[in-house]
Amino acid sequence: MNNSQTPASTAGPYEQLMRLGTEVELDTPSGRAALNLAPIKKLIDSLIDAGLGDAVKQACWHPTTLSAGQLVRQATDAVLTSNDQEATFRLDLFVMPVILVVGAQKSITLSTVLSDVNALSSVFESLGVLGHCKNFGLANCLTDYEVLHEHPLESWRLSGQYSDSKSVAILDFPENPIEGSSGSETAHLRFLCGVALSPMSAPSIFETAGDIGRWGMKFAEIVSAQLSTADCSVLAIPRSPRPLIKSLEEGYWAVREVGFQLFASNALNHARLKFGEPEVFIDSSAGGKVLTRLSSLFDDSFDRTYDFPVAPYESHDQVLASIDEFLREIGVQRYQLKVAGGEGQFVNCEA
Repeated sequence: MNNSQTPASTAGPYEQLMRLGTEVELDTPSGRAALNLAPIKKLIDSLIDAGLGDAVKQACWHPTTLSAGQLVRQATDAVLTSNDQEATFRLDLFVMPVILVVGAQKSITLSTVLSDVNALSSVFESLGVLGHCKNFGLANCLTDYEVLHEHPLESWRLSGQYSDSKSVAILDFPENPIEGSSGSETAHLRFLCGVALSPMSAPSIFETAGDIGRWGMKFAEIVSAQLSTADCSVLAIPRSPRPLIKSLEEGYWAVREVGFQLFASNALNHARLKFGEPEVFIDSSAGGKVLTRLSSLFDDSFDRTYDFPVAPYESHDQVLASIDEFLREIGVQRYQLKVAGGEGQFVNCEA
């Protein structure tokens, strides 16, 4: 037996999930539209029942392979959002990632408490986003990534299970204020939690609110206005309601992507106004991040760098594709790229 492999009988819950994720992928015929997540969901369900939700989280966020991690995240959300099919209603706990672009005139601590959450609920109601929803509610503040990431999966699943004798309640998470620095424009990730009760036969909130084009702009205007102060402007960029795991994944990606776009736009505008096009160098060889550096041969004082972290469940190629797409959008003609194990090469954005 290969000593690097753990026997199935002695494998821990994390190893079991990773092995099962790989097996499900390998057992799926090529070209099949959907994977059979049932075995993974069954194992996740039993692990959460046994109080081993942390092992499930580890498999979600620190997988042995990217594909196995993706399957575990999908299956975990399916378990957390499952409802009794014999019930009349379904209860959905949802999480909305919200990117806050904060521009502060002075150092400030910005509250993320919403002064009128009913105004946001009215947006969903007036635009028909709620569909056949019978009961709907939003939290009155925005919370942060770590609070949701650390919340026990056992508690989340229990809160999302509907019964006729159970009152519908929103999970109560604390607000997480934002520290704004004078003269800076920065991107911050926060989340708005909510709950929806719908007939079992009707579409879920994840389906009815999936088209952000219907409600996103109005929603953003209200959140931006409620959080902005005389010394601090806030631009809210919401994402669609998602189950817990998907929301954390999409939110963390979005805040890094928006952060890079702010950096690149501001640095490039500064360079073009002062001396013209800067040199752009991208280094993907430095482990768990992609480094983007803008500098100039004509101005030694101009040297700006942005580190784009690459999560353990992501690939460097995913980050590089996002960076490349945005650089082309803002008119960068070429950049130098260095990848792991290779020499630097120039990428022509006009090709």
